[in-house]
Amino acid sequence: MTKKNFAAMRMKNFQTLLKQSGLGGYIMTSALEQRYVSGVELSDGEAVFLITPKQAYCFTKQLIVSKIQPACPFIKVKAVPFGGMLDGALQFVKKQKFSKVAFEPAVVSLETGETLQKAGCVRKSSLIGKMRLQKYDDEVAKLKKACKIAALAFEEVKPKIKTGMTEEDVRVLIAVAMLKRGADSIPFNIVCFGENTADAHHTPSKTRKLKKEEAILMDFGCFYEGYTSDMTRSWWHGKKEPALYTKIWNIVNEARAAGVKVLRPGVLAEQIDSAARNVIEKAGYGKEFFHTTGHGIGLVVHDAPILRKTCTTPVKENFVVTVEPGIYFDGKWGIRLEDSFLVTKTGSKKLTQK
Repeated sequence: MTKKNFAAMRMKNFQTLLKQSGLGGYIMTSALEQRYVSGVELSDGEAVFLITPKQAYCFTKQLIVSKIQPACPFIKVKAVPFGGMLDGALQFVKKQKFSKVAFEPAVVSLETGETLQKAGCVRKSSLIGKMRLQKYDDEVAKLKKACKIAALAFEEVKPKIKTGMTEEDVRVLIAVAMLKRGADSIPFNIVCFGENTADAHHTPSKTRKLKKEEAILMDFGCFYEGYTSDMTRSWWHGKKEPALYTKIWNIVNEARAAGVKVLRPGVLAEQIDSAARNVIEKAGYGKEFFHTTGHGIGLVVHDAPILRKTCTTPVKENFVVTVEPGIYFDGKWGIRLEDSFLVTKTGSKKLTQK
């Protein structure tokens, strides 16, 4: 099926969800949510969607009408004066006497939220968020492509990393390698040398040069048609890898394997975290693993579910999540190993590979 067909399917399923939830409509101002149900890439502020159980409407400026109308025959597009999109939607709600129209408080500004509440709209959390957990086939295809782009780029770039290069040099190399393979943009790109590898979300330096015999950590990904990839690699640069580094790398790798082993439909997010974390804790490095074991990916880099203690979300087929345990020694070096996985009917499939 085409992208447009899948978008129409998501819209129809969302309308069914509205009906099941007893809602008369939903005001959508988030470009991310709009892309999910329309398949069209928009920027925040370019349109306001009003979705009812029977019909979807888009209130937008004339400039955007030609972008949405041909791509979304399942949406009625209404041109309104610039700056009047939200007012246009709310006036239409009042005119049509739609009742119990909801909005997602987590994705609107405080000002917009107050305007919606004053107009009689109700707060309703996670309607789209819950839908986005389980990916449709077109989403899976884009995630696979994004992950493959990142994996192939790393395969190209790793042999080019030489002593004397800066973290920024390598950051540019991996970014260019992903872009030339079809990436639309690079949402994040972490390159760390030596002591900086102990900083889980280090900002690459334009002056920190790679020395002989030290650790490297790279955490990177790209967007492909709106969907992201995420992977991390850690290794020793040089021929004299310390025994402790080898030991810790193997522990982290074992923890990653343990998390992946339990990754399958029906397992709770916290169980995946526990499987990986137990390996590191039993090895005596629990305090050095201070972040979650992973997270969902999709239209955003860090998405639900979060693989952490107390997250009781059950994993389902077609969830896409990362598994990324790590151990860090402040001021010395750190190791994190991360791959992205598609949950299948019986287990999972690694996507961050050729």
